[in-house]
Amino acid sequence: MKNKVQGVIILAAGVILLVWGYNISQSVSSQLGQALNGGGTPSKSTIIMVIGGLCALFGFFKLFKIR
Repeated sequence: MKNKVQGVIILAAGVILLVWGYNISQSVSSQLGQALNGGGTPSKSTIIMVIGGLCALFGFFKLFKIR
């Protein structure tokens, strides 16, 4: 039961980080920076989304005990 609770918490944190990273990448300041820098994705949003994806994946595996 303890592993399932940890899995849910890690999965939720990962989803929150993914949404937060997406929101950062779509903000007005980010859009302006992309326009001025030639269209590259901001590193802060990319890092947050990668960490969020890894957390969500790890939480999913922990929740369903997939190895």
